[in-house]
Amino acid sequence: MKYFWQSSNSVTALYGATVVGLSAVVMHLWQGQLSTEALARVLSALGMLAFHCLALLALGRQHSEAKLTKLVAIVWHLGLWCFVWTILAGVFALPFYYSQLAPIGGQLLIAAWLLLAISAWRRS
Repeated sequence: MKYFWQSSNSVTALYGATVVGLSAVVMHLWQGQLSTEALARVLSALGMLAFHCLALLALGRQHSEAKLTKLVAIVWHLGLWCFVWTILAGVFALPFYYSQLAPIGGQLLIAAWLLLAISAWRRS
């Protein structure tokens, strides 16, 4: 299952690149062009992505074979895609925008954190 963590870490690295790149674009190219509300949404999405990027990298450093730990990573990835994509797609009129996915993404992120809490007690 080494490939699972390699894949997870690779995707997480892409999240990091997205945070840096999109932050630069927002500050340099779109400065003053986004409404205050749109800017707040983008920064919220980028903050969520950056925070979970660090959490995923920390989790991936363990290379745990525990199924629950892998489930945490999978649910974090799904939650991030649902939450972050929905917010960015809404602001920038990107394809596949479904406003109902943002709350589902948020719930998935919360569930993953709770699974992580449980996994701490299941390790030997």
